[in-house]
Amino acid sequence: MSRLYLGVMSGTSRDALDGCLVSFEPELQIHQTITIPFSQTYKHEEELSRIDAEITQKTIDLVNTVLSESNIDESEIELIAFSGQTISHTNTKSIQAGDPQEIANKTHIKVSSDFRNKDIANGGMGAPLIPIFHKYLFGQNGAESAVINIGGISNGTWLVDGNIECATDIGPGNCLMDMATSFYAHGDFDKDGHLASQGKLIIELKDSLMKVFLEYGYPRADDISAYTSILKSKLDKNYKAEDVLFTLSDITAEMIANFHSFCNKPKDLIFHGGGTRNTFLMKSIKTKTGANITSTDSVVDSRYMEACAFAYLAYANKGVIFR
Repeated sequence: MSRLYLGVMSGTSRDALDGCLVSFEPELQIHQTITIPFSQTYKHEEELSRIDAEITQKTIDLVNTVLSESNIDESEIELIAFSGQTISHTNTKSIQAGDPQEIANKTHIKVSSDFRNKDIANGGMGAPLIPIFHKYLFGQNGAESAVINIGGISNGTWLVDGNIECATDIGPGNCLMDMATSFYAHGDFDKDGHLASQGKLIIELKDSLMKVFLEYGYPRADDISAYTSILKSKLDKNYKAEDVLFTLSDITAEMIANFHSFCNKPKDLIFHGGGTRNTFLMKSIKTKTGANITSTDSVVDSRYMEACAFAYLAYANKGVIFR
């Protein structure tokens, strides 16, 4: 059997822990995918020690579940690729919760981790990290395209003739919409963009946020607080939840459309991430870009794209090894 890699990923939305058991030789083969929910308090937890303890234990639980359900021995997994939970991120330092050494000790499997700080040490920005996986999947046909991940933050990879022309964070993904949904006590997220679809644009809210967001150039690595802290000061109970969500959805779509324009408007936009399940948002992106909208599902289930990408980063020796 080819060497197996287990990618484990928790995004900025903190909704669940995703795992993807995969091999890359002689070609990409996904053997198993799994999702383990976090506790109800994890999404909004601010105490670092509690975040650290939960993501570490949940990762150990995920590994043990994969071993049990796949009927494989721990020795068959070459590396666990552990993303960690981003606490804060700048171009010079990334703080990730989770203990890769503890995971290695408890599972008896080597762990590849601290990808972001290794990338920074090698001259990168530490984010986004998955463009090389985008290139691996979609850079072989020589066509021009953009691959966009809509997680808590949106990020994109512009591919031209099989090469990465630009890899950058783009703007808010789900983070502002999720924050507003919670603020108005409608749950943790607006399923399918249902509430947003019933709203209308709040021009002054959009203008005040876009004035800040449009100052950010490409390429860049964003900290989620760069968006949430700004919105926090502008949320107002006098606004209707539907109108706020319509406006924030419009902002997310417009920031993606701006990146599309920056990339010389390639005809193909390939999406993955939780935001792809927001049908109202995806319709808005289609309207604003006029592009051919597809997902990564034909190659990798978009829900597990990032977990698979981190497995690839481990395979490509982009992390620090914990034994």
